[in-house]
Amino acid sequence: MLAFAKLSAQTRVNQPPSGVQPPSTPTEHQTDEQWTEESLKVLKKDELKAILQGLGLKKSGNKDELIDRILGREVVAEENKKKPKWKNSKARAMLVTMLMDKHSHVHKMTYMEIHASHKWFQEYDPKLFQRYVRVMVKCVDSINIFFHTYIETNLS
Repeated sequence: MLAFAKLSAQTRVNQPPSGVQPPSTPTEHQTDEQWTEESLKVLKKDELKAILQGLGLKKSGNKDELIDRILGREVVAEENKKKPKWKNSKARAMLVTMLMDKHSHVHKMTYMEIHASHKWFQEYDPKLFQRYVRVMVKCVDSINIFFHTYIETNLS
């Protein structure tokens, strides 16, 4: 086990391992604000993970990502989050269910009102969503026509 990992969590967070000096004069209680990119780059990945563990942060990723996380530069943007493809989405399934229900209020709503009505719909661009709704309405209408024709011909 690394000597660095044997240090207490408080020491791990606040003081660099021997041989690595933060930019200011070391004091008894260093803070993570005194780490620099240069001082962290000389550390091994396991040592960076130990620092992250002491900080209570995620330990996965490459060395540059670990350093960014320690320095507080990691950005988790909502727009970088992968949204599900429309074909396999919960939003599509919900829209189909709503459109198949003849008594659903969705039949009296505009595309924008439908889009604004649920957070799942809002994950998609409004113009693309409008196209998705048009296609879904046509599909549901085709299914309804098919069933009415089938019922009329087979039950008559």
